[in-house]
Amino acid sequence: MNSRVRQLQCQHLSIVPTAASVVALFILTTIIVAPNIADASLGLLSLLSEGVTPTYISRIPPGAAFEGNLFHYYPEDIAIPAGTTIAWFNDDPGQLHTVTSGTPDDEANGGKVFNSGGIPYTSFFQYTFEEAGTFDYYCAIHPWITGTATVSSAVEQGQYFEIRSGTGPTLNLTENDRTMFDFKPIAIPPQETTPITYNVSLLAPNRQTVFSESFFVLNNDLQVELINNATAANGLSVYGPDFSDPITGTYHIMGYLFETSGEYAIRVEIIAIGDDQPDERIVDEFRMQVTAPPQQSL
Repeated sequence: MNSRVRQLQCQHLSIVPTAASVVALFILTTIIVAPNIADASLGLLSLLSEGVTPTYISRIPPGAAFEGNLFHYYPEDIAIPAGTTIAWFNDDPGQLHTVTSGTPDDEANGGKVFNSGGIPYTSFFQYTFEEAGTFDYYCAIHPWITGTATVSSAVEQGQYFEIRSGTGPTLNLTENDRTMFDFKPIAIPPQETTPITYNVSLLAPNRQTVFSESFFVLNNDLQVELINNATAANGLSVYGPDFSDPITGTYHIMGYLFETSGEYAIRVEIIAIGDDQPDERIVDEFRMQVTAPPQQSL
């Protein structure tokens, strides 16, 4: 971790209320687990200066200009709720890249939805997906670099929260191995400056807890991406948020989250507003139908 990132994190922790040392420890842990994502926070100052508050990062990693590189856009397939702003950061030294809507085999229609133009190294492009649909995009300079954003406008309302998901109430793992959730509290006044601590749990069809994690936000809504990785059967990785100075954007949970097909439940609860616990529980549970690949099904 470079000294600039350490400085940003120290500045951040100095303004966090005493909302428990566990939260501070969690934030520091996520930075250690995913240093590249923490580095992206250095670009947030310029984003904020343009009145932009992105919620999700996609990266163009070093070596992306070479067709044989392991990663090009990362991640290359994203499922997000409508209204999500993605910021693409060019981390490929000495290379220009673009984020151009469409596919490289249909250049006549390329860029009709969005087109970044050339993004220099260390710069970024951002776009807000307001409408539902499937949006392909590619690099017009290096056409083997392709990506897809799946966008859902589905909204489910509970007693205390609204939930939006990149795939709606269903998740087909053969089509999307990751999906982002946005949890919006509707039973408390908006918190302009007071941080909120959430707890999110995933329950399997047999009601066993797959994970239960706490998250800290400064902007009311909580964004969490679930990433199913069948090879990670022995562990769970939690990292984020995508921007850490200030804390904003998506947290990510990666592991073997969905072992079988069936109805899973996501439980979301506000466990603290600033340093205070709510007078009564603020908790909802939402159902999600998951279709796992055949080898993962019972």
